[in-house]
Amino acid sequence: MPKIYECGLIVRGYELDSFGHVNHAVYFNYLEHARWSLLEQEGITLKQLNDWNRWPVIAGVEAFYLKPTFMGERLLVKTQVLGQGRSAFVFDQTIERDGTPIFRAKLRSVIVNGKGRPTEPPPEIRRLWTTTPEPETS
Repeated sequence: MPKIYECGLIVRGYELDSFGHVNHAVYFNYLEHARWSLLEQEGITLKQLNDWNRWPVIAGVEAFYLKPTFMGERLLVKTQVLGQGRSAFVFDQTIERDGTPIFRAKLRSVIVNGKGRPTEPPPEIRRLWTTTPEPETS
């Protein structure tokens, strides 16, 4: 089973729309924040991406809005890699409130080089997508 990365956040007032709940576009900021947090948790920095001349970009999204969220609520973004290709990864990301899914998305991310062309990720990145949690021992 692929590793699940978690990233917590709190809904801020400026993220609300005129209906008083989180604007639909803000959810994509939450997902992006969680993906950068994933890299940070694994020790991969923007400087390294620049040195490698390789960056992840989003090529496609399928999103499902399940429940509204409001100011001050604590959310948890869970990120998991479902598959990989030569230069692409499919992420499953779920935003939860108190253990209940409120937003879910599948995203296709492609690694590109300085010319914007798909390219293989460096081993340091590919390793992340092939890592699975260690079995628990008692």
